[in-house]
Amino acid sequence: MPVNRSLPRNVRFYDASDPGVILGGLVQNGSITEENFLDTLAILLVLEQGPPRVQERSSGRVVHRTPLLLGPGEYDIYSDGIQYISSIDSD
Repeated sequence: MPVNRSLPRNVRFYDASDPGVILGGLVQNGSITEENFLDTLAILLVLEQGPPRVQERSSGRVVHRTPLLLGPGEYDIYSDGIQYISSIDSD
């Protein structure tokens, strides 16, 4: 039986235009800053226009390029168009 590797993930991110579909996730173990998270998204996502706006779903707080630790939670990615999502292990 396959192992579900997504269970320990405590950060998940979604395309805000289709919020029911998870794009990916990661485990925040206390070492990922908001800046690291935005850099990671820039590697994984190919966007039609400029950098995305990333917002924590429950609080509405916008993620900025800061050294603050990223909080666990669900994040919506707002962009004029996510053309392609790099190969992300979704299980």
